[in-house]
Amino acid sequence: MDADYEPGAPSLRAMAPSTIFGAIIPLAIYYIVRKHVSSDATALIIAGAFPAGWVLVEFARKRTLDAIGCITLFGFLAGILASWLLGGNAFVLKVRDSAFTALFGIVCLVSLSWHRPAMFHIGKALSAGDDKDRRKAYDELLDLPTARRTFLIITAVWGVGLLLEASARILLAVVLPTGTFLAVSPVLAAICFGGMFVFTLRYSKLARQRGEALLADTGLTFPSVPSSVTSAEASRS
Repeated sequence: MDADYEPGAPSLRAMAPSTIFGAIIPLAIYYIVRKHVSSDATALIIAGAFPAGWVLVEFARKRTLDAIGCITLFGFLAGILASWLLGGNAFVLKVRDSAFTALFGIVCLVSLSWHRPAMFHIGKALSAGDDKDRRKAYDELLDLPTARRTFLIITAVWGVGLLLEASARILLAVVLPTGTFLAVSPVLAAICFGGMFVFTLRYSKLARQRGEALLADTGLTFPSVPSSVTSAEASRS
């Protein structure tokens, strides 16, 4: 029998379909087709068709937007726009991802003044999916005494981390030739994003442990959804 669902940081298993179909495959398509087409914009259009299709299929199935697919799709669209406006300028094409990364980092930092910071919404989409009971339980996290502070810290780390990653990528684009930059850039992204994701998982676990002690004093309970409820919801859909 499946265990009860408790909201928290998304698991690698939960993120796998979105990461594979919404990000890894489109990026692989881009690098495969780039050498067979005449321009970077053409390769971006071909690769961008995959996350666009993934987002549409997921919306048709679940009536929700896939977060990773939307982020990747937006990045491809930004790259196409930059290629068209600037005539394929090599430097701009090298740093186009940095513009999107920096923008998302700024959104994270601005959202620190919101009741629900940006990483709360990302976490909710990846952890709870389209299940109404799970989404409700995830919303109830903010009723816990330490939850909002936890989301604020996670969002701040992602905001600062994304801006640092974008800055480092731009610096590398300036000092490295294109071939070397294309080899180094994915490594930089993997280190930065992997580090922030590991931090999110570990800090969420630590905050959960600290929060459970406070819950015992306040009489509040950690929100959850019994497996029987989620199973019934899945069978109805």
